[in-house]
Amino acid sequence: MRLDRKDWEWVLTCFGTAVGAGILYLPIRAGLGGIWPLLILTALIFPVTMLAHRGITRVVASCPQPTDIVGAVEHDLGRNVGFAVSMLYFLSIVTICVGYATGVTNIVQSFLQNQLGIDGISRPILTFLLLAGLTSVILAGEKFMVRVTSLMTFPLIIMLAGLSLYMVPQWNGAILAQPFVAGDVLKNLLLLFPVLVFAMNFSPVCSSLAASYRQQYSALEAVARTDGIIKWTSLILLVFVMFFVFSMVLATSPEVLLQAQANNVDILTTLSLLVHQPLLKYLIPVIAFLAIASSYFGHFVGTREGLVGISTRLMCWNNPAKEAQLDRKKINAVVTVVMMVGLWFLAVFNPPILKIIGALSAPIIAIYAYLLPVMLMKRIPRLMVYRSSFASFVFVMGLVGIAGDLVGSYL
Repeated sequence: MRLDRKDWEWVLTCFGTAVGAGILYLPIRAGLGGIWPLLILTALIFPVTMLAHRGITRVVASCPQPTDIVGAVEHDLGRNVGFAVSMLYFLSIVTICVGYATGVTNIVQSFLQNQLGIDGISRPILTFLLLAGLTSVILAGEKFMVRVTSLMTFPLIIMLAGLSLYMVPQWNGAILAQPFVAGDVLKNLLLLFPVLVFAMNFSPVCSSLAASYRQQYSALEAVARTDGIIKWTSLILLVFVMFFVFSMVLATSPEVLLQAQANNVDILTTLSLLVHQPLLKYLIPVIAFLAIASSYFGHFVGTREGLVGISTRLMCWNNPAKEAQLDRKKINAVVTVVMMVGLWFLAVFNPPILKIIGALSAPIIAIYAYLLPVMLMKRIPRLMVYRSSFASFVFVMGLVGIAGDLVGSYL
């Protein structure tokens, strides 16, 4: 099916959802693992990403009545299973928020110390000011937040693409010098795949995408249109993300990337300390900040909505009709404060971001986006028509996404 203008707008929305902190930390893990795991996963990640995300949209778009992923599951399997899915969705994005809060603090702290020569700023105070500033954009209202995000997203994409091209003359063969050792390649495949799952993930927007099309079209046409959107989004992400990763990896060295991992900073912050051009020295950290900040907005809102939904559902578990009488503004305010305090505490603690991505975020994303749709298509009669011979492949790759970091860390 040929995509129209609205379809391409959704492609850009899905693409913008995926481009965030993941793409900034992926080159570090990829470079540390050598060239062979990177080449192997480059060949695999397009079909894996497309099939997994297509599964989510098909569950929602094929539902007899327009709804989201939770409503679609509740329609077929009941309220308890729907609540479990809402919990899974919440967990899949709350861990990402922790990584974003930590990452944005580290970017600004490095910029202040290395580019501006400002030392001695308290990390708790800096973290609080940054999170308060970013969250204030969200509290200003949805329209303002969307306007700010759209103003940040397109320049960000252009700058990341431009930086990828700019680094081509700096490519070297340091990563190519690493020999092919089967045990090391397997270990690094397991460590790299969860981070790649995270970097290519746009599952938070898939439910909204499918629900929007189901409201306007029949189930059959909604599925066909969303299938096309998922295919093109996955293809564009493959080209954009992997070119950026290859460019950054080939322009640095394993020693530089190992230092970046030790400092718990992203590839752009690392790069800003290596370049000699004054403009790039200041511009590159700004690009990194925009990348994480633009993703922070959407994931904070999604996390808050998920937590509010879970809270209200638990408060009215025995009397669902009571939910309409709850004071939503008050609940929103309390949840926002709780999230701010939690994110502030964890960001001050400075947990290792690659470990958050590989051991927490990616496994939950894999359960939600890779395993759940496959299991639903085996269980729900109306979805059995969408079962394919690739289901086992997606399921196995989902298991790798769940256990990859844990197993790879002990090999």
